[in-house]
Amino acid sequence: MPEIEIRDNPKFRSFLRNITETSFTGIMWGVWLYLLFPLVNIVLWLLGIKNFHLRIIEEVGYKELIALIEKIGLTVVAVFLVLRLWGYYNYRRFGMKNRRSSSPAAHDYQMARHFNMPFDDIKKLQSEKEISWKTVDDDQGISPVWQSKR
Repeated sequence: MPEIEIRDNPKFRSFLRNITETSFTGIMWGVWLYLLFPLVNIVLWLLGIKNFHLRIIEEVGYKELIALIEKIGLTVVAVFLVLRLWGYYNYRRFGMKNRRSSSPAAHDYQMARHFNMPFDDIKKLQSEKEISWKTVDDDQGISPVWQSKR
């Protein structure tokens, strides 16, 4: 049986399709949570919170919860705006300037001089796929020795 190639490219989906899929997913999660609500009540009752449904649903305690969520929402929006304004300030103050500078590329003769190696060995090292460096303590001090792994 031949393999089926599935290509999923989100940029080809229409706005209406994205909204429909997101809405359907949200509705199904809501249904799932609604179906789990009796189980949550049983667990809360077993934990000693016996009047959860009475106090929250029947005595309109959810209105206080909604008011609390509104206050928390306003706080989140305020924090978001402060951070967004701070980011905008930093962008205007520092974002337009390029203060980064890089070192110029090292030439092969500079690398040969730095590693105290012949120029031809530098060319060989650059063409290798994998290089193993070891240090050897000889009469001249500690010096690197390389081995090709091909």
